This record gives sequence, structure tokens and C-alpha cells, in this order.
Amino acid sequence: MLPHITTLKEDCDMKKLLALSLACTMALGMLAGCSQNNAGSGSAASGSAGTAASADAGSGKALSGKVVYWSMYTEMEPEALAIQQAADMFMNDYPDCEVEIQWIGRSNQDVVGPALEGGEQIDILDNFSYDKSTERYMDITDMMNGPALGQEDKTVAESILPVLNLANQQGQEKAGLDPEKYYGVQLFPWVTGFFYNKDLFQQAGIETPPKTWSEFMEVCQKLKDAGINAITCDDAYMTLIPNNYIARLMGSDAIAAMSADAGDPAWKSEEVKKAFEAMEALSPYMSPQTATNKYPAGQQEFALGEAAMYLNASWMPSEVEETAGEDFPWGFFAFPKVEGGAEGEGYASVGGIPLAVYSESKNPEAAKEFLRYVVSKEVQDALAEMGGAPATVETEWTGPRAECTDVIGSADKVSSLNCDLSSEFVSAVFTMEMNKVLTQQTTAEKALTELNNQASKY
Repeated sequence: MLPHITTLKEDCDMKKLLALSLACTMALGMLAGCSQNNAGSGSAASGSAGTAASADAGSGKALSGKVVYWSMYTEMEPEALAIQQAADMFMNDYPDCEVEIQWIGRSNQDVVGPALEGGEQIDILDNFSYDKSTERYMDITDMMNGPALGQEDKTVAESILPVLNLANQQGQEKAGLDPEKYYGVQLFPWVTGFFYNKDLFQQAGIETPPKTWSEFMEVCQKLKDAGINAITCDDAYMTLIPNNYIARLMGSDAIAAMSADAGDPAWKSEEVKKAFEAMEALSPYMSPQTATNKYPAGQQEFALGEAAMYLNASWMPSEVEETAGEDFPWGFFAFPKVEGGAEGEGYASVGGIPLAVYSESKNPEAAKEFLRYVVSKEVQDALAEMGGAPATVETEWTGPRAECTDVIGSADKVSSLNCDLSSEFVSAVFTMEMNKVLTQQTTAEKALTELNNQASKY
């Protein structure tokens, strides 16, 4: 499961103490910079610098000095190898610069904030949410509007999947930052959809994946008729099915109102009733194990070929690769369009990992230029070849994620992983009742009654 962005809870003194402690423990690595012989700091092997980048020698700016980046990745992940390749290319084109990378891992936000407050030089930030510490992010619009590396007929912004720019814009706007500017760039994307087992589909006589909810239900019936569990899930991701359905049915404006107020009239609408009834109709096709599956039991059930479909984000193959093996028949399709719903086929749960230049960077121009290398077509193509998720247009996703390419490429409206349906009432009542309906522990009618009875308490 992709780790969530962490928040900082320590008081100021503790933050400074942590920052100083971390700085001491990493001193040798930090001094060594990004040399090929340093095993802990920017040392992932990536080969020689890219010829495509070297051909135009970067921006032509006279840059020097050090760029420091404490990354959320660990050094042998595909994303880290791609970042290291970008660093090598950058230093080849700018020999007076060095890129110093610390591969901190997913907990990097626990240490980056305190380190910044302690005066540590960190120029590149990642794994953040714009609505946290909004003053930390530098305006990089000039870089984003400049030529893309390896795609000089496009600006950097134009070289990135449009839906990632849209997600970035929405994140900035939510945080009160000017949505017409760029304070970061979304990379390493993910998209939500149904992973499916092509062999099981073939056994059931299913030739193409469904595009509408009616077609989806027909697919479920064919799988059941063939003696195959159509869908499995577990407690970590079960909410994705009802949330995706109701969001497409009711639309983002209604979802926002419902998240904001448990007493919003939309909660008593015919659409909510229809969503519960749709989950009740789907429940016979869920694996019998779904009710008791604790993460990652549902994913493992799918990877073992014991169920045909699992709704998840595009990071799922890496979570089950050992179980699934190299020959697993991966397929992927977008969550089906709900007929008569408010949202079209381009609505999708999409996101990425934002990278930004720290607003008090000691080397801002070099930091911005380094970001341009990270998002270059050459680096993103290399990332795809290693099985990672590329952010540039005209770069195909590969391996188990190959069919994610078309889904994320056609997305034109963005929501979060939970389709922006989120509140205490949603978690404590709506999700619990929906899960009971999906696992045949209650009926749609009883769940709706409980939903309405509990609303006044929130």
C-alpha cells in the first residue's frame, strides 16, 4: 500500500534535536555528495550520463554549487534509479554542480521538516501535501514554461501528462496557492482501476473488459457462471468500490457537499439509495473471503488466481509481485461509467508524488534545472523500462501496468483515491454500512435506515 504523507507532531525543540541528530549520523554521506562510490548518498548505479541531455547541454545557464535532496525513495527502487540517472546527466552537463541525495525512505517527512528548521540545506522537497507548510514551496513557473529536455518542441508543463498538471493545480488551489502558477511538479503517477486476470476472463468467454456498469455486471455474471469468483477485496481497499460508484453517479459537487455536512440533503437522495442497491446487487459476485479478508489477504487471493478482479491503484503489482510471479496475466481497465451518472468516462482517481524547490533553497536555479532533468523524456522512459510509472506524454507504461497507459492518458477530471468522499461520518457510518452490504451482512434497506439514523450525531 502506498504510504500516506505524514504530518509532523513534534514540538520545535524536539524537531531541532532530531534534525541535528540526523545531520550527525549522515555527515560522511553528505560530505561525499553524489559520487558513484558513495553507497548511501546518491549512489544508485545508473550507467553513463544520457546523450540526449548532453546534446543540448541543459539550459545554457552558468550553474555551480550543490543541490541537496532528501528523497522518499530507497536507493534500489526504480524511482530512485531514475532520479540518480537524472543526477548523473545533470552533473555531466553542469560539471561545476553536484547533486547530493539522501535516500531516506517513506518516512522522510518526519525528518525533513525538523532538518529545515534546524538550518540544514535541503533544496528539493517531495512526499508533501500543498496544504501543509504552504510557505515552503518556490514558484517554479519559469522552469515549467521553459523547453522540456528531450522534447524541445514542448514546454516542461506540456511534456507532462495533462491529468498530472490538473492534479497539481487542484492541490495548489485547495491550499490557497495561485493555481495559475507552478509550485511543484507531479511525478511518479498512479491511477485507480480494476486489475483483472486475463486467463480467467478468457475461461469465462469474456473478450473485452467492460466500459459501463451494466457491462461490468454482465462480466460478473459470466465469471460466476464459470465458477470463478468475480471480485475480491480486503479491509484496506473495500471502500473504493462504493466510493467510485457513488462519485460517478452523483458528481464531484454533490460529493463535496456530502463530505462537508452529514446533514446535507443529498444523503437522503434517490442517488444514495441507488448506490446502496447497486452494491447489494454486486454482493453475490464478491469472493466469500471478502468479509474476513485483512489486508493484504484480498490482494493475495487475486495474485493466486482465486478471483478475477481487484479494484486498486496502479501500485498494486509491486505489492504482489512475489506471489503473482512473472507470468501472471495482468489486465487493467478503468472503473466503469455509471449510466445516467454525473461524471463521464474521463473521471478518475489519479495522483502523483509532488517534487518542489524549497522556498529558501541555497541554490534555487540549479535546483530548478535539476528538476527539469528528472522530468526529462529520457529519464521517464528509463523509469518505464524499469517497471516504474512515467509522467511524460508519449511514454508507455510497461509490464503489469502496461494497460494503465490508456486509462491515465484519457483521464480529464481528477479525484483523490477515495473519490474525495471523506469525513468522520463517511468513515464511521457510510463506509461501514456499505461494506456490510457488499459482504451480505445487511441489506441496502437496513443500511440506509442506519445511515439516516446516525447522521444527526455528526
